[in-house]
Amino acid sequence: MAVEDARARLLTDGELAWVYGPRRQELATVVVDQAVKRGDVILRDVAGASPSEIVRVIKPDLDSHTRRGNLA
Repeated sequence: MAVEDARARLLTDGELAWVYGPRRQELATVVVDQAVKRGDVILRDVAGASPSEIVRVIKPDLDSHTRRGNLA
């Protein structure tokens, strides 16, 4: 992932992020690389994504109490 794109998504190198493709979603480790052009993402070992498809990379929301369910 490009440095600017990672910064906009508040992602750091080595952090987990959701990768949403057209057929599935999965967690992947983020690698920030200065050689990648802005807006481009290089996927490695992510099943269900082809080179010509659009994917979304999103930081997981682990701090929100609404995502954890009822703990009481």
